[in-house]
Amino acid sequence: MFLNHNNAGVMEIEMRVYGIAIFEVNKDLDVAILDLENSGLHRLEYMEIDPDLAAYLDMAEEEFSDTLGKYRTIKDFVFEYENERLVLIRFFMQGKRVNKVLLVSLRAGTLRSIVRRLENVGWSRLFMFEIKKLMRSVKYTDH
Repeated sequence: MFLNHNNAGVMEIEMRVYGIAIFEVNKDLDVAILDLENSGLHRLEYMEIDPDLAAYLDMAEEEFSDTLGKYRTIKDFVFEYENERLVLIRFFMQGKRVNKVLLVSLRAGTLRSIVRRLENVGWSRLFMFEIKKLMRSVKYTDH
């Protein structure tokens, strides 16, 4: 996330997508949410998906529409992982069953352990990419 000041003097937070994962799930919505919570995510019930956050999900859905397919019902949620690592989640549903799930991470290094835990409870990963931060060593010299 980055802080920007616009011309009106209002501070804005600029977020970037650092990871995307797509799963095939085939579970009830409540069970899928429980799986996410057992994987270390906490649903932020007080935080609604505003249009800016929904735009990240919309862009990812459009980009991966061949993998996700078409669904009549979608439900969007904001989850948090560890310390303020937001993960946007869109459920693609047929009736009351979640068929596919799209996860969008806004911080580097967030999805890897979540994906592993979800696979351990039977979620089938269809796609994943994540940007990883590289630490560069700093060398000091006496000149």
